[in-house]
Amino acid sequence: MKKAIICALCLFIGMSISQAQTVDFSQITIDSLVTDSGTRKNLSFVQLEDQLTFYITSPDSTRLLTSELMLYVNGVALPDYRAMHARKNEVVFRFFESDTLRGALKEYINSWGVHNALVRLSFGNKKGNHVLIDEQNADIEFDPNYATRSWIGRIIIVIMVICFFFLVKKGYFIKSVGSTKYSLSRSQLAWWTMIVICCYIALWSDSGVLVELTADTLILIGISAGTAAAAQTIDQNNKKKAPTTPPETEPKPEPKEAEPVVHVYEKQSFFFQVLSDKDGISIQRFQSVVFTFFIGVFFVFEVVSKFEMPDLDPGILGLMGISSATYAGLKTNETKQ
Repeated sequence: MKKAIICALCLFIGMSISQAQTVDFSQITIDSLVTDSGTRKNLSFVQLEDQLTFYITSPDSTRLLTSELMLYVNGVALPDYRAMHARKNEVVFRFFESDTLRGALKEYINSWGVHNALVRLSFGNKKGNHVLIDEQNADIEFDPNYATRSWIGRIIIVIMVICFFFLVKKGYFIKSVGSTKYSLSRSQLAWWTMIVICCYIALWSDSGVLVELTADTLILIGISAGTAAAAQTIDQNNKKKAPTTPPETEPKPEPKEAEPVVHVYEKQSFFFQVLSDKDGISIQRFQSVVFTFFIGVFFVFEVVSKFEMPDLDPGILGLMGISSATYAGLKTNETKQ
């Protein structure tokens, strides 16, 4: 008796598995897709945490096993999205945030200002067999917090830029140690710092994801930081080597109150100051400024066009490194300004 029961169970399970594996999804028709968010422009509007209900028509012989079904978007299987239940005329899923969803919608997500996608939603099994849909039947809103986050990001960027220029105008940040002259190396460090931070915040505010900082981005920041550190060390060494005035042996009458002395550099523009050493505009400074400016513009262009922190050509990084090393090496011959 026990053997007969076991054989019957095995036969039933085997028939069920065989039936599930031989489901012909091409014979199933999706009549409608109903969501918690309703419809938009004759399409089912889908938001995160919505319940998706496919109302279907299928042959009487077709039996769908809930455990075997997964959601498909534009013909791509989403393994994270398993059916909640499947009946003769309906299949139900729960829609939520996941990495597989972002991967399937990458072409939409990696675009500035795009936060919904018109797609074909259907269902099938893990072997790639699924119900075919010829036309788009759903409008997915995959980032409902975009508007609020976008404004927050813009406000942060504007505040940072205003604070930066305020501090520059007050004489902080980018002037040489103990001098009224603007420092080229500090200006480069400030340039790259503002570019990277603003691009990073812009990407976050639009996508909602803290994007990965590429190795090339870290190398650019490292080159500019290293150049600034080397330049400051050279300036301090030059100050120590500068000749000192011998002490006066005889007291001199107190001089009359003199007018404030205006350093010659304070009369010159920012660009003239960063391009000049004691002998005037130098080629190594000019080269460093030109390379830094155009590589920075290229960096921003790559972020805007690709919607990600860029991977730069090794030659560009090498060019930046050689330019910075040349500037730092020749700066050792510059005396105190």
